[in-house]
Amino acid sequence: MDLFKLSYYPFLAEAKEWVKEQGVSVEEILSDVIYERARRRAIERIEHAILKGTISEAPLTNEVDCAMEIFSYPIARMIAVSFENEYVLRRYALAEAKKAYERMKNEDMQFIVHIAEEFGMEIKNDAIHFSDYLRYAPTWDMKWKLVNRDLKDGYVSVAKQEIARLLQEAIRKKIYDELAYLYAPPEIKRVFYNDILRLRSKVVVRKEKKIRGDASFPDFPPCIKAIISAVKSGKNVPHVGRFTLVTFLNAIGMDEDEILKLFSKSPDFQEDKARYQIEHITGKISGTVYSIPRCSTIRTWGLCYPDERCKYVSHPLMYYRRKRK
Repeated sequence: MDLFKLSYYPFLAEAKEWVKEQGVSVEEILSDVIYERARRRAIERIEHAILKGTISEAPLTNEVDCAMEIFSYPIARMIAVSFENEYVLRRYALAEAKKAYERMKNEDMQFIVHIAEEFGMEIKNDAIHFSDYLRYAPTWDMKWKLVNRDLKDGYVSVAKQEIARLLQEAIRKKIYDELAYLYAPPEIKRVFYNDILRLRSKVVVRKEKKIRGDASFPDFPPCIKAIISAVKSGKNVPHVGRFTLVTFLNAIGMDEDEILKLFSKSPDFQEDKARYQIEHITGKISGTVYSIPRCSTIRTWGLCYPDERCKYVSHPLMYYRRKRK
């Protein structure tokens, strides 16, 4: 696949392999002036994804343009992860997938099948295996329900554009699932600190979902569950425990009033003081949204109660994302 085509579909394995072949280190791509365009483009990708739900077009007139476009993709992924916000991750993954869909609609069938094969889809004679169809079809739409489709020998008849739409969902899922396993290196937050702060101040990052009722959500990591249990039982939770809990709940989308309600059972609860602390940690007052502590820090604080899943993660949010899948 040529460089121009790879720049259109930077999530493909061939694009990832091309980046690896260039032998560029993370330090170089984040600091070398040669990659300044890629860094700027990465911010554009994130900004358009968050604010407009799509990825903006970039002029691609030569191979240098294409190279910068390809490099911008892994940088944008790391920036997205550094937000530590489920809404941002899902918004970004969907935006990249939508952009790919718009481009795939103009590709020939042979190329569409090539992409589908990377995602393990079985396609033959303008039909897709029913298991792949059910996995990726938006079946909430009557048009896509299997009962309304032609099914023969285990394959569902589909037009080229419909395969592209199924691939959009496969791409969205692939990107989000990969981001769920990533933890942004500290250099990312340092290099793009002002850009991330600007985006957060420009638009209050919308919460992916508001969690109501019982805060002991089954997908929470055991350290967070333990802190919640202590708070609910009226125990006096140390400051580092409260800080950890607020940063986590804020990152997954719980609003400040719900967090405040949770802390109301603390023996030393003072609403004004608690609200101030919550709004400071979530950035409403301070302008800085504090990050969730890593597992190593939580262990140091004596708040770690690991289960079997914990040995495979280094961050509470990583645990939560993996368990939600």
